[in-house]
Amino acid sequence: MDSKRFEQWSREELIDYVTKLEKTLKEESNDFLGNFKWAGNLGQWFWYYQDNKVIFNDLKAQNLGYNPENLGLIGFEFFTDKLHPDDYDRVMDNMRKHLRGETPAYEVEYRIQHRKGHYIWYYDRGVVVERDESGKPVFLQGIVFDISEAKATENKLKFFAEKDALTQTYNRRILYTELQKHIQLFESDNITFSLLMVDIDYFKQINDTHGHLVGDDVLIAFTKLINDEKRLDDMLFRYGGDEFFLLLPNTNLDGAIKFGKRLHQSIRKSKMPKIDNFTVSMGLVEYKPLETADDVIKRTDDLMYKAKKSGRNQFKF
Repeated sequence: MDSKRFEQWSREELIDYVTKLEKTLKEESNDFLGNFKWAGNLGQWFWYYQDNKVIFNDLKAQNLGYNPENLGLIGFEFFTDKLHPDDYDRVMDNMRKHLRGETPAYEVEYRIQHRKGHYIWYYDRGVVVERDESGKPVFLQGIVFDISEAKATENKLKFFAEKDALTQTYNRRILYTELQKHIQLFESDNITFSLLMVDIDYFKQINDTHGHLVGDDVLIAFTKLINDEKRLDDMLFRYGGDEFFLLLPNTNLDGAIKFGKRLHQSIRKSKMPKIDNFTVSMGLVEYKPLETADDVIKRTDDLMYKAKKSGRNQFKF
């Protein structure tokens, strides 16, 4: 495209050119889409930057709940105005950097709003294929995919990598990750934390007497009780079997003891599915300087077993 000659065209010539260009590009996009079977593919898009004219495959409009025949001329803001607020700055910064020639491509994942209000995940990649003599963008070409299904799968995988499937509490791996974070926070800002371990008394007997399904119901109800009692920032982890840890950020031993006593009483008074009630043994520590994650876990675990050996239904700190 000769950008100097383009600037000299009359309005009628410009409209005729853009109309023909749109027809040609849509035909090419449809042909491309027909031969490109990747899941979620919504075809190519084309952006005449200086006139802010965007041409795209009809599937992209339909995917967002719009009838392409009713849209008329579309500018870039038709799509950017629909970006999720949490994604907007990141997407626009990505685009601006590419327009300035700072990156080889515009490439980003984002959420865009459907006409009915919900959000869809897109993967978008485009490049400036022509610049004028001063280096300003003239024409961009790209491709877009609906990756909502892939994102849903990704979130499920992340959930199972971080959470216990039965109780939906965090798992052992995340316990170590969070402990390390709080140890670093203590070292840098002297912000302490406490760790509480809770173990259900005679849980094996519950399983043997009532069956594992009842045992599972007890674990689910038990974790719900703790979640209802804990503060917003406290984190609950299933360490294994009926052993749970509760991380209490920015909490010294005195504050943790008050919380632990209240929790111990709540559990003892609670009613559980098909077994009426049960008790727990608990151990509690406040972090000490230079301890590792294993060190603080072991101290907590030792106190919990001391509670077990003292007759169960005990809270040691």
